[in-house]
Amino acid sequence: MSTIVNNQLPSSILNEPIRSEGSDFSTNPNFDENGQVPPTRKLRVAVVGSGLAGLTVAHLLSSLHSGNGHGDAGIEVELFEKAHKLGMDAASLSVTCPCQKCALEAGRSDGDPNHEHVEGRMDVPMRSFFPEYYPNLVRLYRSIGVKFHDADNTLACFDVAFEEPSNDTSTVPTRLTKDVKIEAPYLSSRSYKVSSDHTITLPDLPPFSIRDPYPFGRRLLGYYRIARDYVKMLAASKEFMTQGRMMEIGKDSSEWGNGRLASLREFLVKGGYSHDFSAFFVPLFACVCTCSFDRMMDYPACVVLEYVARCMPFGRMQFVSSGVREVTENLSKNISTIHYNTMVEKIIEANPTSSPDDKKSCPIVLIDSNGVRREFDHVIFATQANQAAATLAGQKASKPLPKPYVTSREESDDESNYGRKEEHDSTDPVTPRDVSVDSFSADHPFYHQIKTLTKFPYERTQVVCHTDTSFLPKDRASWRLLNIAKSTTADILASSLDKVSAELEHQQQQGTTTGFSVKPFNVDDDSSELKNRKKGYDSGISSPEWHSGSSTPTSTASESHNSAMATHIMNSTASSLGTTTKFLQTTNPIFQPKPETVISSAWFERAVVNPESMKAVDELNKQMEEQTDRLRASVSEEAETVVPSISDRVWFVGSYAYPGIPLLEGCVVSAAQVMERIIAAEPDHRLNVSVTASKESFLKRDEPMRERRLKRKQDMDEHPIGDNSASAVYFKTAWKDTLEDERVWAEQEKARLEEARNELAAAAALADGKKAEKGHFSSSVGSWTSNLYVEVAWMLLLYIVAIVQWWSVFMLESAGFDGSRWAMA
Repeated sequence: MSTIVNNQLPSSILNEPIRSEGSDFSTNPNFDENGQVPPTRKLRVAVVGSGLAGLTVAHLLSSLHSGNGHGDAGIEVELFEKAHKLGMDAASLSVTCPCQKCALEAGRSDGDPNHEHVEGRMDVPMRSFFPEYYPNLVRLYRSIGVKFHDADNTLACFDVAFEEPSNDTSTVPTRLTKDVKIEAPYLSSRSYKVSSDHTITLPDLPPFSIRDPYPFGRRLLGYYRIARDYVKMLAASKEFMTQGRMMEIGKDSSEWGNGRLASLREFLVKGGYSHDFSAFFVPLFACVCTCSFDRMMDYPACVVLEYVARCMPFGRMQFVSSGVREVTENLSKNISTIHYNTMVEKIIEANPTSSPDDKKSCPIVLIDSNGVRREFDHVIFATQANQAAATLAGQKASKPLPKPYVTSREESDDESNYGRKEEHDSTDPVTPRDVSVDSFSADHPFYHQIKTLTKFPYERTQVVCHTDTSFLPKDRASWRLLNIAKSTTADILASSLDKVSAELEHQQQQGTTTGFSVKPFNVDDDSSELKNRKKGYDSGISSPEWHSGSSTPTSTASESHNSAMATHIMNSTASSLGTTTKFLQTTNPIFQPKPETVISSAWFERAVVNPESMKAVDELNKQMEEQTDRLRASVSEEAETVVPSISDRVWFVGSYAYPGIPLLEGCVVSAAQVMERIIAAEPDHRLNVSVTASKESFLKRDEPMRERRLKRKQDMDEHPIGDNSASAVYFKTAWKDTLEDERVWAEQEKARLEEARNELAAAAALADGKKAEKGHFSSSVGSWTSNLYVEVAWMLLLYIVAIVQWWSVFMLESAGFDGSRWAMA
């Protein structure tokens, strides 16, 4: 059970030392297998930040026991969170039911007698995942009893046009008062179930009309180009991945091995990908990566295409069934102490002395915003890289993000825990660079770590929960789970000099367009934020439709980010929200919802990837490996010659600290890696998972995977061949590990069921016809383990089945009937 410390309590309570439950070895000695008594003092570890990375590493460390798992808990973990609740769930909110009964019970008079009762929570931000890309996250969720479910991979893509209001001449138009036009979708899709394990998403066709066949033919031509380029990209991605050459994708073969990484922009341009495909693919992945088109084009192609190869074409989006609050509650159960409303401001060395014996232990003092000093053996930063750098530098953020804004607080929440709407409207969307390594001398104790951490770039984004359906296409039949919009002035390549393909360039030179037409590019020299960007994309599919509201303020983000806006219909993934009111969550709104429809607003900073940040990931992991080696050597026979520094006891976890797209998977894996490093750095404590731990626990399930990782590292250390950086190893082995994890999972499930049979405990389950759980990612990746061409053939067969269903829906809808029941959306 966790001990909760809230720094709004009296200081006499705050300063009282808190210890985790369980006896020390001095009163309850346990001998290890060598007949030695393990250390009597538990390690003290501070974890700064309680997002998924912080909760995971705190949970795992709290699960370790001394004496190789035979003793008591070996680590006392204290978790520090600056908000009033755990960070992973800090911006989420409970839905206020609009029905009349609930309104009367709450003393409100605005209840709707015709509204059904709704309940539940909205996760902010939306946290979906593909099991194919998140194998460790899936194992973690299952080990703590968190259930998740499939969601339809349906989407609609459309443009938004802005014009100055013409109906009000009394005020001067500003960037906050622009009329909004919503265009009809230039692409929408629905899902079709083709087998028990496979669902295929195909684009919708408009109904065919003999009187006006032009829209149908134009859309069909665009879809042909998208399908052609999609298959080309998918084949290239899977080929490079299975051959272990993913980091070379997008480059000429003569450049292979030179270490340069091709950008996504370069891959699209050199690959001859059409504008039709790019207008679909780039906004989609800008939403996945939560970044602007500028940053998206700087992404290394290998990072994006590895995600494509692992998740497509059969991957299914998943959501936690009961919301992330269950994740935070289950992960925090075994954490000894949690400090809320506590910001860590400084890290210093405790009692520096010239004595080698004292220097060797090198305890750390953590100073929080209340001036309280606490000593620890290790400190783990589970914050963003820029925040960790500022703390190590002893600095504060110059432009901190505001606290979440909500229109209706929960009963136990204090008003001081939330921000104001005005703060959110005026938030600077540009992430400041508060720490410059040039201002520090090389002898600063954290110089090298700060230097590495400042190489990780971030972008700010706003997430708004609301009920304004004007963020969706005007035709309800076009509403999808994910609705992606971009401004008509947006430039998906983020450069006025780049062309998507030779085909597009030829069209411009000839002054003609086909498919999705493209107007000539014009550079607006007067725009400070959109300078050198292309203007005037036109889908060529339909005329714009006016937004249902007359004038709507644009967000500050839309003025400085050339980006996509994603609106998720929360009802589609949370049935408890009902169907009467559509609860929406919009990420990076390029215009703001009507004020009366707003439920909440929250700002976040999201890590983005470029070649420099990929090298920083390698540097950071190398630094932490060297820290481990020095700490281990300091307690070995070489202890007299190896003296670790304070920086050797500071560690970093988070989505940014792991190769690939910065997502939840990186949080889990980086947490597990730091746990393993602390185990290796503290050999005297003989830390391991408890021998009495449940077989379903993450560490028990992860033992075969951990042995595989340790053996791989040992082999690379003994026989170094080629590039053994963290990124190189990841792109060569991550997909193979996913397959191996699936095999191990299947064996564990089989053994579990066999044991249950032997104990006659599974009789009821067997009577109901239940079997061992299916693998969580084999349906997407299992077939390319041995032969790429086998998967391609199987993929084509399933697509044929889906196309038959797709064609049936098209014929029914062209005849005026409802064909939606044949599709999943």
